[in-house]
Amino acid sequence: AYWHYTIGTQGTLHAPAIVMRCTRWQASVSVSALVVVAAVFLHAQLADDRVPTGGDPYSILGLANGASQQHVTKAYRSLAKRWHPDRMHGDKDVFALVAHAYDVLTDPEKRDVFDRLGARGLERLRDGDPSVRKDWLSDAEILRRVHNDGEEGWLDRLVTSGFASLSAGAAACSRRLAPSLRWLTGREWPSVVITASDGDGSALYSGGATRGGATFRFDLSGRSSDFELRDVTHNCDAARAKFLGIKATYYLQCAHEPGRSIAVHVAPRTFTVADRTGDNTASNLFELEMV
Repeated sequence: AYWHYTIGTQGTLHAPAIVMRCTRWQASVSVSALVVVAAVFLHAQLADDRVPTGGDPYSILGLANGASQQHVTKAYRSLAKRWHPDRMHGDKDVFALVAHAYDVLTDPEKRDVFDRLGARGLERLRDGDPSVRKDWLSDAEILRRVHNDGEEGWLDRLVTSGFASLSAGAAACSRRLAPSLRWLTGREWPSVVITASDGDGSALYSGGATRGGATFRFDLSGRSSDFELRDVTHNCDAARAKFLGIKATYYLQCAHEPGRSIAVHVAPRTFTVADRTGDNTASNLFELEMV
């Protein structure tokens, strides 16, 4: 009587079959929906358990290169929530890695340096190297371009390449002899190596020439807390010279002065470094002609 009342004119003989078919269809839909929900939940759990590793901020956040700021923020929030040290199964080291990646990708300067120069570029930026910045030019290089000094002649290139070969040979000999000297003396003294580059970032060599300014780099054998400009012997224009750097890498920017012979040197016993006994040995003498 109930089925007859429900179906009406359809008749009581067919009503149970219709109801059974509808019930089976509803059950099938419900099971499929549960399977989909379970798959989505499992995928989210697996994604959350991915442990970020490496030094690539894009890879750490699980993003493609060039990801938008919106995607960077979304990925960071998800990973920060998962790996926060205050949460169960959180990890402070992974959280710090995620935070560092977020810092790099949300800082326009750091992100630009990483995109162009990679992790090494970020290290140079932290060390105070001004040449890693996009479109960076020294004052001397700007002057040279304004005056349009032109390309270096073939004779100048020949002389420069000759001095470059001599300088490279001397550096190689120094590297080979250093271990023997340390073995003979029984101790390793603090040291510093001087290199240089022009306004375009191209390497300069001691005894060579440059048509622009020069940036001298000082690589110390360890971190120093007392290395200062006064420890560097140089004849750059003091009023326009700039000195910067931290830890074990420092830079001296010298403006272009046509006709001046530049000599840069660090005398012995002027600074100390961590985990080394005694004062430093003398550096190499770097000489450069400004034309």
